[in-house]
Parts: sequence; structure tokens; C-alpha cells
Amino acid sequence: MTVPPVMPGVVPAVLDALPPRLRKRIDAAVERVGEWRVDVAGDAARVDIDADTVLTWTLHSGVLVSAEDLVCSCLLAPKCLHRGIAVAAASVSDQEIETQAEVVAPEAVPDQVAPVQVVATEVGERRGEREAVDALWSACAEILRFGVTGSGAVVRSELLRAVHGAKLVGLHRAAAGGVRIATGLAAAKAGASSFDRETLADDLAEVMLVCHDLRSGFGDPAALRGVARREYQPIGALRLYGLCTEAVITSSGYAGVVTHLLDADRTLWTVPSIYPGGAERIPIAADGPVAMGETGLTHRKLGRAGLVLSGATAAADRRLGAGKAVRAVAAAGAGWADDPLSALWDEPLADQLTRAFHTEQDLLFLAGAVSGATQTALRLTLETGDIDLLGATDAARDNLRLLGERPGMPLRVVARLVPDRPTTAIALAAAGELAVNGHVDLTLDRLQRSHLPPGQPSSTLPAPHADPPPSGLLATVVERVVLGGRPVAALPSTTRDAATLARAGLTATAALLDTLTTTARDRARDPFGRVIPDTTDAFPTAWLTAAVHAKEFARAGVRLSWLPPGGAT
Repeated sequence: MTVPPVMPGVVPAVLDALPPRLRKRIDAAVERVGEWRVDVAGDAARVDIDADTVLTWTLHSGVLVSAEDLVCSCLLAPKCLHRGIAVAAASVSDQEIETQAEVVAPEAVPDQVAPVQVVATEVGERRGEREAVDALWSACAEILRFGVTGSGAVVRSELLRAVHGAKLVGLHRAAAGGVRIATGLAAAKAGASSFDRETLADDLAEVMLVCHDLRSGFGDPAALRGVARREYQPIGALRLYGLCTEAVITSSGYAGVVTHLLDADRTLWTVPSIYPGGAERIPIAADGPVAMGETGLTHRKLGRAGLVLSGATAAADRRLGAGKAVRAVAAAGAGWADDPLSALWDEPLADQLTRAFHTEQDLLFLAGAVSGATQTALRLTLETGDIDLLGATDAARDNLRLLGERPGMPLRVVARLVPDRPTTAIALAAAGELAVNGHVDLTLDRLQRSHLPPGQPSSTLPAPHADPPPSGLLATVVERVVLGGRPVAALPSTTRDAATLARAGLTATAALLDTLTTTARDRARDPFGRVIPDTTDAFPTAWLTAAVHAKEFARAGVRLSWLPPGGAT
């Protein structure tokens, strides 16, 4: 069993107590956790390291929230390696960032507070925010300088210290991204299959871009700060129709389901049931009761039924609340071919893509005919051309392969756009000539061949072959820097890549790669020829600029791939 998760501020608090000689040994000693047998009972955990050493945790909701709640019985405690190993190997919890609780907006400053006092408070808050932003930027920049391979427990600890500081001053969006970065670093060090260098690069770019915009005063400060807990506002009464239910597994250690619903005005709403845990939570959540009134519906049934709400509340992202004042009654649902659900497929694909690329509402409603299946995707033919549908769970991937055996079968699909891959989406639900009740929740249900219409199974289609675009050279260097650090950008190959981009006519992209290479090689030296550590923002800023450019360039190409010439958004 793994060690209990910890809050971000616990890791630096424990490692700061270690003497330097022990702190240097943390990375090499973390593997010892694999030999520990952790016994958890309620809000307490312990491991007998040897006959004379016992490590105990006092937990709150299953999480270690304070360094003082981790106690070791060895003679060196609390400055012992055992405590350091325990927190270095633990996953980082972000419960306070991703909570589903309903909260009320904070009250305004009372009128009787003196104006001078208010101004002084605001100045102090801005100063604290700037210091937290600088600390988080510096922590991310350090990761870029050393790369994943050189970022051990100490670098990760400094990142989590900055995350803790960001949370204290209300920078919740940046703090949540910092937790994802710390999780990615830990997965990389452990050699976990969940580690993905592209995802880690995206997380670093997002956090650094938020820090950059906060430092420069660019953008909406409230959106850049984010919120710790969703604020739910009253929205009155709603008549809802179930659309589908989706299985969810997050990289931050949460799992469950989300049910999507539609009202008579064609507005989409969601009802989640997501809690700490892994894939084992999905069937429990799907067949568990909807935490809204006393409808008697499970999430699996709600995706096909209807709901009448009074006193409803919702967050800005249209997530419905389940407060005590909310009243819910089960009602009749509607099929995908009936009003109001059928209207979702009437929206032109160009308008759907514009919405999906530019807002958080990224669902697509696609109607076409099955072309077959590749090894990894279902091929669907639309009026605009072929697209590939991927599965997010094992059940979804098996279902898509089965549907691919009936080429020509008409199919309606609810899918989520993949903004970084041409003509690709993640299929959530499907309906067609299937012997099932309405639609199939692809991430939850299991299709059998008996559900398919009569016909002969088709052979597997070859995967489409396309040469990578030249612009991908910049994205590759950006991701390699995340792995190997600053020296990777200084390699001679990056100069050749820049020349290739220039020959392809991508002069702006080539210039960004040249800038990244130049800043990576620009290293000052002392009189003895030793490299002086560079703490300026030149290299991190050049990397961030290249990362944002590569991402937006790729997304522009994806937008063009979905529609025929003249129909792009």
C-alpha cells in the first residue's frame, strides 16, 4: 500500500528540518517505500520500518495536513530520513482546490473600516501576491533549467513551497497547476506509465503563463487567480433531460462520473459524482444515488431519464449544486431523436468547433456513418470528411472496436474535442441501429455483438499516415527541454531545426527557436572559467514563448483539419 497523500506545504516543512547531508540522500532513498507495509485504520496510519522504528501518520480525511502529524520513533526524529522519504514519495493532495462544496461569496468590506486601512490592506495583499507569483515562477524556471532528470526531491519541495504560498494569497489556479506539475515530476521519477512529457510541458506552460500575466497586469485578474471552491448561485427552476453519463479519472487522484443534461433552452448542465480514488470508484459512482433531492435515480439512470428542479443552484461552469434548498423530482426523459435533444445535432459543425475551441463547452454532437476501425480508433465519415473517435476507458475502446465491425451503420455520437490532434475526438456516448435502450454510454456500458445489426465484421483499417508538420520541430524541442533541461536547447541540432523551419517558410517559428537556443547558450563564466548560475528570466521566458507559439500553431492546424477549404473557423 502506498503512503498517505500530503498537502503541498507538508513536503517543504519536513525536508527543511533535515540536515543537508540527509537531504541529498532523499532521491536515492525514496525507493525504500516499496518495502514498507503501511497499515491504515481510519484517520491513522503506521508502518513498522524495523524492530525499533515506527512511523505514524495522523490524517484528516485521509490526508496528512501538517508536518507535526508525521511522527517517527527513531533517535534522529524529527530530523530523520524516514520522515523525508515518506513525504517525498507521497502524492500531493489538492482537495482544497477541487472541492465540490457550495460556498457563498465573501461579504464586502464594512463601511465603518477606515479608507486608509483598506488601502493599506490592499497594498499588502498585492505585495504578498507578487511575492507568491515570483516564487512560483522561479520554481518552474528551476525545473526548466535542470529538467525532469535533474529535478529531485529538493526541487520538487521548492515547487510545493511556492504552491503553498500561492494558495495562501488566493492564487488557486496557479496552485492547482503547481500540484499537477509536482505530480508529473513524481511520476517521472518513479518511472510510472502515467507520466507524459507533453502533459508536463503543458502544465508548466500554463502555470508560467498565469504567473507572467499576473506580473505584467495582462488579462482578467479574477480569472487568473481562480477560485478555491466553486461559488454556486441560485438559478430557479429547471426541466432537464438526461443526455449521457461519462466516466472520469483525473491525474490528481479523483475518479467517478459526470452526467450531462439539457434544458428546454438547449443549455447543457452537469451533475458530478467525483471523489478521491482510482478506477474502482467509477462503477460505485455510476450506480450510486444522485446527490440531489430524493429522486431515487442513479447516475446511470439519470443519463436516460429526466429531472425537475426547484431552488436549483449552479456554478459558473454550469455544474449543478446539491444544496439543502434544492428540490428534485424524477421525470420522463427523451431520446436523442426527440426534442429537445435532437436540436444538439442540428447545430452546424463549424459553430460547434468555434464553441469548443474558444470556450469550456467542448462537447461535439456528430452524425455520420461508420467507416471501420483502426487499432486505436473508430473511423466515422461525416459530410466534411473522416474523423477518428478515441476511447477514454477500456470499456470505451472495446465498444468502439466492436462498432467498427459494421461499416456503413449510421451513428450519432457525443464526443469531446481533442484540440491538439487533427480530426480527433473522444467518444462519450453513441446511438444508432443498436439493440439497446436508447444510447450507449461508451465509457461505462459494454456492448456485445448481439447488440449490433446483422452484417459481416469488417477488417481493421490502416491508421492514416501523415508526415509530421515542420512546426512540430519547435514543440519537440520544448518537450525535450522539460526532460533534459537547459542544455538540450543548446545542442547543435536545434540550430539545424531552426534552419529547417526557415526553409519551410515558417520564419517566425524559426526565430523563436533561435531565441531559445541563444538564451540557452548564453552562459556567463567567472575568472576561473566556471559557469555562473543564471537566475535571469531570459531562458524561461524564451521557453514559455516557444511553448505557447507551438501550442497555438498546432491548434490552428487542428481547426483547419476539421472542415473542408472555405469552411474553417
